[in-house]
Amino acid sequence: MNADLQAALLDFIAQPGDFGTLASRVVRHQVATIPAYGRLVNARGGFDGDWRSAPLVPTDLFRELDLCAAPPGDEIAAEFLTSGTTTGTRGRRRVPNLALYHAGMVAPFVDHVLAGDTTPRPWLALVPAREDDPHSSLSHMVDGLAAQLASTTTWAMTPGGLDLDAATAFAAAASEPVVVLTTAFALIHWLDGADELRPLPAGSRMMLTGGYKGRARIVEEGELLTMIAARLGLAAEDVVPEYGMTELTSQAYGRPFAAPPWLEIRVVDPQTGQDLPAGQQGLVAFFDLLNLDNVSALLTGDLGCLDDEGRLTLFGRAEGTVVRGCSLTAEELGVMGSP
Repeated sequence: MNADLQAALLDFIAQPGDFGTLASRVVRHQVATIPAYGRLVNARGGFDGDWRSAPLVPTDLFRELDLCAAPPGDEIAAEFLTSGTTTGTRGRRRVPNLALYHAGMVAPFVDHVLAGDTTPRPWLALVPAREDDPHSSLSHMVDGLAAQLASTTTWAMTPGGLDLDAATAFAAAASEPVVVLTTAFALIHWLDGADELRPLPAGSRMMLTGGYKGRARIVEEGELLTMIAARLGLAAEDVVPEYGMTELTSQAYGRPFAAPPWLEIRVVDPQTGQDLPAGQQGLVAFFDLLNLDNVSALLTGDLGCLDDEGRLTLFGRAEGTVVRGCSLTAEELGVMGSP
């Protein structure tokens, strides 16, 4: 960890300033300290100082490479693993230091999910507790936020699955505004499986993350919002989507998704990797300043477009899309052989 650069990033979280200058410093740090990324940048002719020119690393490569500045075997603060639901192989992100993670997660959550209201209130978490799933970045985030902001937390996702009785009892006992934090998968399971649900008190809020797949069916967002309104009494504006990834330190929230000042959302052409103008659909990419000791310039497999304010609308996965930049990146990092 570069202590001076970490301090500058912590200052930026507290008082955002010049993103570009700090982003260029982050890229230089990553080129010098992450061997695989250094090889990629050198294969592309080196870093020219413009953070937008930093090569985008496909998030799929976290399944094959250790993209961390700390050498293998060094002590780290956390190791986060992806679910592996898409390919069956779990990606891995080793995090040497969690100071930036913890500093950056609170304000966006408070602004969007809690609508600025930090009054402690009961929380229902339909995600595993951190001790039950220590490699889940979502569990780590929810656990850390709950410790700071919740009056009490009911963890209804157990190692054996969703505890329907606990979740339903929480709703039945709620006598003041509450907060529900859930994946769409778990929420659909709860709404489908609970015989009777009492609407939550007025002023309650929900953070909803993940795709809209249930155990046996796919539910579109509009249908799910209708179910939430009918069974839990929450209007669409009370249900706040979250976009987070194991490979990212930061999160985006809203409908469409808005990023905090330290996270730049980009939409790029799948064939050229060049940024697309607002309104045009392409692959979603990020530059996350807080990914200091991993890789900040990341390319996802999600399709999306930006509006004029830089907010993101998603259109699902880019299944079957041939992404020229991804295959070249893998070859340059020595992961794949030549075709």
